[in-house]
Amino acid sequence: MGNLVSWLCLIHCTVLPWLAFILPLSFLLDDSVHLWLFVALFPAAVFGAWSGWLHHGNGRPSLLLAIGLALVGCATFIPMSAAAEIALTIPGSLFLITGHTLNRRLQRIAHIAGARATSA
Repeated sequence: MGNLVSWLCLIHCTVLPWLAFILPLSFLLDDSVHLWLFVALFPAAVFGAWSGWLHHGNGRPSLLLAIGLALVGCATFIPMSAAAEIALTIPGSLFLITGHTLNRRLQRIAHIAGARATSA
């Protein structure tokens, strides 16, 4: 879920401005969209970091998720130019995507290792 919302955030910043230029999609460029994306991102990132830590104990995904949330949060809540907003949101989304992806891989590895330990 967190990965999906992070991808939506990235798509919102990179693809939608071009589509809105071509098609009448200006409602998707409204500033409230940033707030709603952050509202969806925050619990997914916090839950992902917490549950991942419980399963694999590696702090790297949590750090990546925290950096991503901080960047996207700054872009959402601190008044700034559209260019600065994009300059924070795109790397923030990429940090979130990387954090969720690494978290999922580490959880899968921990699950496989746990299954092997119990069957041995």
